[in-house]
Amino acid sequence: MKDVRGTIVRIIAEYLDKDESEIEGAGTFAEMGLDSLDVMELVMQMQEELDCKIELTQDITTIDSLTELIENESNKE
Repeated sequence: MKDVRGTIVRIIAEYLDKDESEIEGAGTFAEMGLDSLDVMELVMQMQEELDCKIELTQDITTIDSLTELIENESNKE
């Protein structure tokens, strides 16, 4: 299985033009400066790179919660 968290961090860092280390310890997507449209765009890229389907809900607001969601969905397949 791919490094889900690493992939998420890399995609967000590239999108925000920041170093991955700046994204690693970040809080919520909103605190990173991402709005809901940004997150949807990023999720589409993540789905493609991780070859998965991501169903976002309101409680998915951090890298940790997104990583957990993707890993749980991958384990179901």
